[in-house]
Amino acid sequence: MKTDLDLLRYVLPSGILDYFELVDGHFTDIDTHLFLDEQPLPPTGGSYTSKGFTKQRVIQDFPLRGKPVFLHIRRRKWLNIQTEEVVTSQFDLTHLGTQLSQEFADFLKGAYRD
Repeated sequence: MKTDLDLLRYVLPSGILDYFELVDGHFTDIDTHLFLDEQPLPPTGGSYTSKGFTKQRVIQDFPLRGKPVFLHIRRRKWLNIQTEEVVTSQFDLTHLGTQLSQEFADFLKGAYRD
């Protein structure tokens, strides 16, 4: 029997659950919105404290049951205690120049090639 986390790994982009956790979901007759927050894993090489989240970024992913899926992603902001610099982790979540997940953009590029 698969767990909820195992099932989410089939639905969400590859590897996203390594860094983000699903915190909410809204399902309507028109679309699906999944809300993900970065896990509380501070950067390495220093002493950091969490300072909340960045503004959410919305990424369109593969449709589910014919409905568009939108991923609302918030990354954590970290304060380096020694330097007082605020940093965020960098993730390649979208295809360059789009608001589509990398996998969805790759699929669309391949689907429309002759």
